[in-house]
This record gives sequence, structure tokens and C-alpha cells, in this order.
Amino acid sequence: MFAIFNWEPFQKKENYFLNDLNDVSILIKTLERPQQLINQLYSIQKYKFSGPVIIADDSKKPYKEEILRRFPKLDITYIELPFDTGTAEGRNKMLEVTKTSLFVLCDDDFIFEPRTRIPVMRKMLLENNIDILGGVFRQYNLKSRKEKLKFTLSNSMLKTFGILIPSTGIFEYHAGFDLEGDACIMKKVPYNHPFTVCDMTHNFFIARTDKVKAFGGWNPILKGGEHQNFFIRAKLNGLKVATTRQCGVVHDRWSPAPELFKELRLRGAAYQKLALEEFGIKRMLNFKEVMKETFGE
Repeated sequence: MFAIFNWEPFQKKENYFLNDLNDVSILIKTLERPQQLINQLYSIQKYKFSGPVIIADDSKKPYKEEILRRFPKLDITYIELPFDTGTAEGRNKMLEVTKTSLFVLCDDDFIFEPRTRIPVMRKMLLENNIDILGGVFRQYNLKSRKEKLKFTLSNSMLKTFGILIPSTGIFEYHAGFDLEGDACIMKKVPYNHPFTVCDMTHNFFIARTDKVKAFGGWNPILKGGEHQNFFIRAKLNGLKVATTRQCGVVHDRWSPAPELFKELRLRGAAYQKLALEEFGIKRMLNFKEVMKETFGE
């Protein structure tokens, strides 16, 4: 267990405590990463979330008993799935049992902190008729020599004193896209404060449960590429998507992942073309230029 640098003196408490979110469930898909999930649940508990926490676990040996033992105060529904069911179907299984009008989607390696500000996201979504609102990741850019050095120093502080100093920088993932014939054409969308309407955002987001259920959620066969596929589905079904820099999570890039998890992650690219085939898309144009990564190649 670690301590994140305390930002609370600089925040308005109503923006980051989670005890009044009676219409929100938190959905967490986990696979072979118990330590990451434990870190995340400690952070959720710290900020007094009292609503449903729904976890889908398709690990070879699910860790339900340990999680329920550690977190008796959290309202956890723990779904054990057959090994390697997949992220997409795991999320669908959680969506099926979600009873609140809103849900927050999380990977198991997200850490909540004062700047996560779920109440702010909720208010922004409801007051602006948004269906899906994404936030940002706070993480060190490991492609930068300077950021790598900062990350190394942060890891040293973590190991020596149990204190993690997260990056003050943010990692954004948002864009627009047009579907033309057999092509998906990505386009940059300039950010406008306090939120920007877009077509694709991070997989840390708050959403209207009924709107996502209405189009069936995630393509259940995908074990990679499910994120991009999901937002194409959302656009085709008329959902209003947006992103904000005001809210976000710390991305846990320090807790080691088991070798089995790493192996399973490697095959993700093989599913990307399959993710596009659902819509008859054969070409993903400008993806690298806009998103700084490749997809479907």
C-alpha cells in the first residue's frame, strides 16, 4: 500500500468526495492484476464512495475472496468469469447488472485522487446533455528523457517512503472521426474549456447507463480494439461524447504486471482489424497523426 501526494489542501472538498453519488456505479474490469485493483479500491474508499462497485474478473485464479476481505465497507458486486473472457464481454457483464442511471468506467490500474472529481464530471454531463464524458490520465511520458528521470525519482520515493508523486502533466486521448465508405478518417479536435465535444475519448469516463445499454455496449468477441470499436458504435447510435481536462485519474504504471497479463496483452493488435470489420471499415486514415499510435495495421 502506498500514499499518493496529498493535493487536498488545494481543492474544494465538494469536488472530490464521492459519498453523495447515489446515482453512480463504478465498473472495473480486471485481469491478472490484483495489486493494481487493490490500489484502486483503496483510493475509491479513501474518497468515501458509498455506491455500487461492480468488478468483472476473468483471471485464471480470480481474487474475489481477497478483495471482499480487504474492502468490507465497499458495496462490491464481484463477477467471476471464465478465464480470458475478454475486456469487452467483461464490461458487458457489468453493464447488465448496473442499476444506477450513470456509471464510471475504469481499468483496474486507475487511481482516484482529489483531481479525479467525479462530482464535477457528473454535473458537467447532466447539465450539458452529454452521454459520455471522458477525463484525462496523469502519467509520466516515458518517451521523454526528462519524464523518465522524474518517473525514476518518483519510484524511488515510493519504494523508500511509500509516497508516490504522480506526474503533474496529463495524457489526453480525444479526437473526432468521419465514416466514409470503407474508411474511418480521424481528425484532430481543438480543446475548448471546460469540455470539448468529440467522437472518441479515454476509457476513463462517466456515461448514461440507458444510452450505452441501448446499443449493446461493447462487441463481445473483441479482446483488443474494443475501445475504438465502442466509440464508433456510440457515434452511429447518436450519442454525444465529450472530454474534459478538469478531471482525471492517476495511471498506475509502477505496479509490476504478471507475465501472463503481458502475454495476453500482446495479441491485442490482432483484434483491431476485427474491431473495424463490424462496420465494413478497411482503412483507418490519419490515426497515427491524430492519436500518436497505430491502429488496424
